[in-house]
Amino acid sequence: MNNSADKVFNDVETNNKRDEAVTIEATHPISFAFLGIDNGAFGREDAGRSDAVIVGTVNPKTKTTTLVSLPRDSYTLMDGYEMWDDSPFYDKLTHAYAFGGAKMSINSIQEFLNIPIDYYVEINMQGLVDIVDALGGIKVKSPLTFDYMEHYFTKGETRLLSGNEALAFSRMRKVDPQGDFGRQEREKLVIKAILDKVLSLESVVNYQSILSTLEENVKTNLSYKDMKAMLSSYSKSLDNFEQDNLLGEELWLNDIYYLYVPPENRLELSNKLRQELEIDEIELEDLNLSDYDESYMDDWYEEYDDNDVEEDTYEDDLY
Repeated sequence: MNNSADKVFNDVETNNKRDEAVTIEATHPISFAFLGIDNGAFGREDAGRSDAVIVGTVNPKTKTTTLVSLPRDSYTLMDGYEMWDDSPFYDKLTHAYAFGGAKMSINSIQEFLNIPIDYYVEINMQGLVDIVDALGGIKVKSPLTFDYMEHYFTKGETRLLSGNEALAFSRMRKVDPQGDFGRQEREKLVIKAILDKVLSLESVVNYQSILSTLEENVKTNLSYKDMKAMLSSYSKSLDNFEQDNLLGEELWLNDIYYLYVPPENRLELSNKLRQELEIDEIELEDLNLSDYDESYMDDWYEEYDDNDVEEDTYEDDLY
């Protein structure tokens, strides 16, 4: 375990969003970024993009784990991206990893939600396949009927998935009526199924193949000491497993599609996660707002004022 932990350990110097340091040994509420990278399979060997981005909080006091999927196409600041004129650069969240690896991805998530990210875990597509196979498969109930990558799934059916089936189940989005949001739900089903299997005694016999898979396909800034402390102090937090989504609307800029999340939606999620982390709530002005955010809010307030005028005029006419 110690040797494997050393091989997957990859520390990153990210922006510090904490007023006070947290430690797993002191059982502070902590946060994670889970990054699913779209390389390692199908012959792709480039840096890849973070096609799956999930933020998690673990509170050992309330015994609660919360997972929130962030849309891959979210319009957000690429924190650390250097423009020729030093102006801020906004792009799809998934591209932060391609531009600057885990460091830029984590920093961009922190700016997007104004929350601290204490730890991260990244895994590529081949890693997902190998881990599921090393566990002897995972049981998942499909929320819809579909086929993808020559694998077939039936709504309401619970069955044991192989690694390739789990990848297909969690990767499809174009034929899902909910698009990327539907995929996010299936990604979390797969993560939960993996966690349940890993925490069960039946998986212990496979530890050699599991460790080998981790060494080749996973990176994290959790040390072996951290992992042991988490096992003893945080595992019961999975007894209360909550899931959430971040919704937005279609945005086209220069003929490029983005998923735009209005500031009030980001603020609501930020304060929900900050509450789980037991840190102070923030106001709207504490978010990193783009020029488009400012324009969006100006239009919203203008529309709100116009509606007020129309209602007042209507009431005057009635009287």
